[in-house]
Amino acid sequence: MMERFGSRINFLTVYIMEAHAADTWPIGSDIVFNQTHSLEERMIPCNSLISDNDYEFPIRIDAPPDPFNTLFAAWPLRFYVIGSDSTMLHIEEPNGAYILVNSLIDWLEGYFSSIPKSSLKA
Repeated sequence: MMERFGSRINFLTVYIMEAHAADTWPIGSDIVFNQTHSLEERMIPCNSLISDNDYEFPIRIDAPPDPFNTLFAAWPLRFYVIGSDSTMLHIEEPNGAYILVNSLIDWLEGYFSSIPKSSLKA
């Protein structure tokens, strides 16, 4: 998506609390972390995400007590498209346990096709 839309929008990942922490809501995943309670603890699984996946998007950590998650009800695999005026333009919800990236791409294509190129990020 960076290649396709990076010249038109700024991407940012916000790493929130562990969705299925081994000590609170385990699902038997190969990736096992306990729930984090400090920024230092949360940096460990976040760094694992980056290194294990060659993660290319800029990333910030929502440090406990989780202000981003509280404000946006940020479930994992949810994408938010926020306009330059801070308005919420679109929320891409997961479909079961998966995010349908093609659905987000379709929305972005439709959105950008309706905006004059002169008003987009340089």
